[in-house]
Amino acid sequence: MSKTLFFAVMSVLLLWLKKRQKPFLQYDKSVFFTILIPFIAQIIVLILIAVCDSTAMTAAQNRLITTSAFFLLIVNLLIFGLNQYNQKKHLEFTEMQLQLQKEHDSAEYYKMLIAQNENQRILIHDMKKHLQSIALLNEDNENEKIRAYIDQLMQSSDLLEFSKICDHKILNNILCRYKKVCNDLHIAFHADIRSNTTAFLSDSDVTSLFCNLLDNAVEASQRIKDSYIEISATQREHTPFIIITIINSCACNPFSPNGELVSSKPDPQAHGFGIKSIEKIVHNYNGNMQMYYDEETFTFHTIIMLKMKP
Repeated sequence: MSKTLFFAVMSVLLLWLKKRQKPFLQYDKSVFFTILIPFIAQIIVLILIAVCDSTAMTAAQNRLITTSAFFLLIVNLLIFGLNQYNQKKHLEFTEMQLQLQKEHDSAEYYKMLIAQNENQRILIHDMKKHLQSIALLNEDNENEKIRAYIDQLMQSSDLLEFSKICDHKILNNILCRYKKVCNDLHIAFHADIRSNTTAFLSDSDVTSLFCNLLDNAVEASQRIKDSYIEISATQREHTPFIIITIINSCACNPFSPNGELVSSKPDPQAHGFGIKSIEKIVHNYNGNMQMYYDEETFTFHTIIMLKMKP
């Protein structure tokens, strides 16, 4: 009875602490299997009590049974402590991975700026030659060729501006990196992140949410002609809710007949972690997520609603 009472008190304390806990600190569902261990230990203790009641025991046997019950309690405490230690190490490892991802995004962003600056310097150096070519075409009244020549120069990736897409520093780095990736893969990329719509998200959540969303979008769009990715974040008027929408080209319906997403990755065991990470963040911010495939436009839609925290 004392163990049952202890379990009930601890359950109430956990429910109370959960409300005060940071959203990121969530336990894996496998932890609940450790609850079985105290129940099993209690069953063993009840069996020992039944044996003692039905059998005449010597003093030495009683001491052995008492010692066994004591060590059984120690085993429960050790398992509980080991589980807490593993959870802490898992959290530290996850935070380290997210930090590495953020540093990688920043490094890629600055590398991209350096490369863009170098390409623009080369283009400026060659601009005199381009103007001379346009002048020759103008002398021959080749208006169409002049227009095509100018359009080609204007659409050059060396003239594109990547440095400012939104006002969130980490998200800006992420979007700039994926815009460069999309340009290299000939995927049209458009982002509309309204001001202060992502300020309430932690850097780790921004990295996990948007990197996983854009990874999936690029993977689905890269083998399609005239593909595109559109991502937006807006606040629903007069509410604390943020709507994040991402639409990307997708050649075929990725849902199985039972409604589950099917990955195109060669290693099926590597599939699902990105979606689980997105779902975890959506749950932490008391939101919801909807995904569907439009067969008429061959596009995959993801709509996420998150509640801003004060």
